[in-house]
Amino acid sequence: MKFSILKEQLKTGFLDICYIWRKEYGAVFRDLGALVFFLALPFAYPLLYALVYNPEVVRDVPMVVVDQARTPLSRELVRRMDASPNAQVVAWCAGLDEAQEMMHRKECYGIMLIPSDFSRKLVRGEQSPVTFYADMSILLNYKGFLMALTDITMELGAQLQTESLGGATPEQIEMATAPVPYSSVTLYNPESGFGSFLIPAILVLILQQSLLLGIGLLAGGVYERKQLHHYYSGRERMHNNVLHIVLGKSLCYYSLYIVPTVFILHVVPRIFDFPQIGSQWEIYAFMAPFLFASIFFSMTCSVFVRERESSFLLFVFTSLLFLFLSGITWPRYAMPGVWQIVGSLLPSTWGIQGFVGINTAGASISEVRPSFIWLWGLTGFYFVTSCLVYRYQIRKDRERGFQGDDVLTDER
Repeated sequence: MKFSILKEQLKTGFLDICYIWRKEYGAVFRDLGALVFFLALPFAYPLLYALVYNPEVVRDVPMVVVDQARTPLSRELVRRMDASPNAQVVAWCAGLDEAQEMMHRKECYGIMLIPSDFSRKLVRGEQSPVTFYADMSILLNYKGFLMALTDITMELGAQLQTESLGGATPEQIEMATAPVPYSSVTLYNPESGFGSFLIPAILVLILQQSLLLGIGLLAGGVYERKQLHHYYSGRERMHNNVLHIVLGKSLCYYSLYIVPTVFILHVVPRIFDFPQIGSQWEIYAFMAPFLFASIFFSMTCSVFVRERESSFLLFVFTSLLFLFLSGITWPRYAMPGVWQIVGSLLPSTWGIQGFVGINTAGASISEVRPSFIWLWGLTGFYFVTSCLVYRYQIRKDRERGFQGDDVLTDER
């Protein structure tokens, strides 16, 4: 007897969840704004961001030269700097004031000042410093200048040292010019590209933010039109009504995001040749708790939305904040403790950390276990808060006078 009652309850609960699932599908596909956030945004934004940062590296950054030495050696230094892929000499200035004016007008982003005694000191075997002024408003330009100037001065220094050794053997020359040889290996980002570094994090954040905006938009519309009772009217006999609402809605959103997730995390990196060495199946397995955590997080935050437009005001500005808190642009260990705690409560933080580890660094799920565990923990936590939020909203809806006599009943 008890088994048959339990079986009937499970069957009724399953049908109840499917009813909410179907009803939420209808709400999404009747709402143009929700379709934009759930479908158009995940397909358009990744392409837009990837195109903006393509090509990934900054080449031929404009610079000017103030050559006070005017010797063959100084001209050779400038020639090598101009020949490097990172810099382009656009002008020779008579003085530093003229070069500064060009930088103020953004006609150049770097100034190389070669002193008048440059060649004379080198011939005497003394050090001859070269001063470089860089516009630090764009760090990528500074990075390109620094790499080019470092490589060129080391090459020129080795050449001058070789010439001064005279009849030394090749082994002696090599020992004198490069006593400790080194090589630089850029792991997981061979081109040192900005897109390969940043785009994977943005792709994960797009999934969360589109859910946050779309679910908030739908919640604002339901509150404006006072249609919350459509999800529970005629179903008060169910003991876990709120549980069924939350599960039905979450399954609707999860199923909607299967194709966008595959497109964002698999197709976009392939189109733009971003590093992608991890197992795709492990990525999809890792993204399962991330999507559920993001869905329940968005459903919890939707309690603050009372108008459709409020979703934009409340959540759009958080995108940049969430990106910083993820630790991809600034290490989490260097953040103040309060921001580390806030970042830990965001699904995007652990989703970005884990996805970058698997996709870009080739890690397995076991190697990103902390992120994986955190996502499942946040899934459970925000599932509970979502149930509490919807229970609160239903109670307030009933207090406003809804009795359930003039609305939809069971549609199964």
